[in-house]
Amino acid sequence: MTAPIPDDVRKALHAKDPYALAASANKEQLDTLRSAEELIDADRKRLQSRSTFVVAAQVLVSWVAILGFVVNAYQSFTNKQQAERQAQVDQERWSKEFERARQADKYRAFFETTVLATDTVNPDKRLVGYALLQEFVEDADYTSKAMLMLEESLSQELRRNTSQGIDEAHRNAVVAIVTALSETKDCGALARAARSIDRVAQRLNRYGDIEEAAEVFDVYVRRLVGEAAQVCTTMADFRTVRRSLRDTLVKAPKIGGLTFPTTAEAANTRIAEILRDRCLGDVAVSGASDCPEIFAGYARLCEQPEVAPKDLVKVTPAKNKPDGGTTQQARAEAAQDTAAVNARLAANRQADSGGCEIMKEISARYPPPTAGPSGSSR
Repeated sequence: MTAPIPDDVRKALHAKDPYALAASANKEQLDTLRSAEELIDADRKRLQSRSTFVVAAQVLVSWVAILGFVVNAYQSFTNKQQAERQAQVDQERWSKEFERARQADKYRAFFETTVLATDTVNPDKRLVGYALLQEFVEDADYTSKAMLMLEESLSQELRRNTSQGIDEAHRNAVVAIVTALSETKDCGALARAARSIDRVAQRLNRYGDIEEAAEVFDVYVRRLVGEAAQVCTTMADFRTVRRSLRDTLVKAPKIGGLTFPTTAEAANTRIAEILRDRCLGDVAVSGASDCPEIFAGYARLCEQPEVAPKDLVKVTPAKNKPDGGTTQQARAEAAQDTAAVNARLAANRQADSGGCEIMKEISARYPPPTAGPSGSSR
């Protein structure tokens, strides 16, 4: 049994004084202390190794958890991106399918409308067809087709009219057709619609029915010229729409109550008078007429200054001439071109003067309604 450790040895151990410990302890006690120290050190190393393993295991678990979180986040991101791409693909596919179905429905509706418009037995069905074709005149994809159908329908309606003048049923049909032709906000489309007056002129030339042609001509003026006064933004565009009607009136002045020969100025003035008279008839019986807007639009176009197109003035340099001669000749030609353009503009203004005076006077008498504070008419 090991002897107990003296107090002076304990004190030296607590003080961690190696000299005092060597002086107070014998060899046996020092060996015992050395053995105990070695045992304690071995136990400490064992515990330290185990602690390192535990810490390493915890760090490894933490890194695995972090890596799993990153993988999950990346997987969620990729899934979201894939879902968005799939949703976009589905949306595009459904949009194309919807557009295809819409085009198919529109085509079927146009076909069914043309069936109504070409019914040879029931005039009421034809009227419904003409009214429905207005929607297709406004559609850019079907404008040309609808106008062609309406122009052919006009020829058919005039061909079916066998009496002198035009009866009530065919008058209604002609009004519906020309109204449908004018149902556009494109001044160029109105100009094309106005050119269909040649069918009326050809029928007049073949059968000589002045009364019928005059009634149809009045409808053209009321609908097409009236719509052009509201839609066209320049007097040049308005003249383009009116030109077909004016030229027809010059060649067949009787349909407008004029005598042969008739000038372009007289024809323009007569067209303005027809538009005014037809509108006054509408204003007298209707409170929802667009005639005040037509008068104001026509007068507004008349107030616009005449502007020469840029491509009308051209300068052509002379060949084989000194620079001075080339410049002088170019200036002379430019002056001639400018004079010709000014003469043409003055002629246009003079040709429009009669109609403009009529429209300015009637526009002052029937101004368009003004919007009140809440947007309603005062």
